[in-house]
Amino acid sequence: MSTPGSSERTKLQRMSHKSSESISDLNSILDDNLVAHVGVVIDGSPLVIPMAYGRSGDELFLHGSSGSRLMRVLETEPEVCVSITELNALKVARSNFNSGMHYRAVMIFGRVKVVPMDQKHHALDVVSDAMIPGRVGEARPTTKKEVAATLILSLSLTEASVKISVNEVDDPPEDMNLGFWSGTIPLTAKAGEAIPADLESLSLPIPDSIQRFISRHSK
Repeated sequence: MSTPGSSERTKLQRMSHKSSESISDLNSILDDNLVAHVGVVIDGSPLVIPMAYGRSGDELFLHGSSGSRLMRVLETEPEVCVSITELNALKVARSNFNSGMHYRAVMIFGRVKVVPMDQKHHALDVVSDAMIPGRVGEARPTTKKEVAATLILSLSLTEASVKISVNEVDDPPEDMNLGFWSGTIPLTAKAGEAIPADLESLSLPIPDSIQRFISRHSK
């Protein structure tokens, strides 16, 4: 897999100090988050839509209903731009001009490829386990009908950029000692308690994968 930021369109031209060339940073951001925003041009107009995804090695899998408008367009294997952003804090400077955010972000360019039928089941399992690790082994097995009704696309991570912003508030000297507050506001997304869907689920123990997910995301 190529180093992040190694192509002309993935190399950061501005604020290059926020760029990371680490493949481990790339994988970490992809594996720690759940939603990808997929951008594509349809009939000359841009469209961006959030989608669930999963990573396997140097491939990203995207899935959706084979009957949706977007998936029908993606089935033609166009060029896309995929973005994943993890927002961690607001950086509040003494001026709005110098305020900003703490975040980790990935942007991926490339042409999506339709996953062939004999590999779709595996790709679906990758996406499912990316959302809740271990869930595939606890749920009812996916049927052939469900696999046929789902379009799975793969996108190579060959052309990707990684941008990480963690710098502290850096107010210029002329803004100091004027009586204006400066600092950071941490932001977190936490998992709540699992809510059974019906009486049957209420009578059953909460699966291990669900408990692990809640434990990991409730801190």
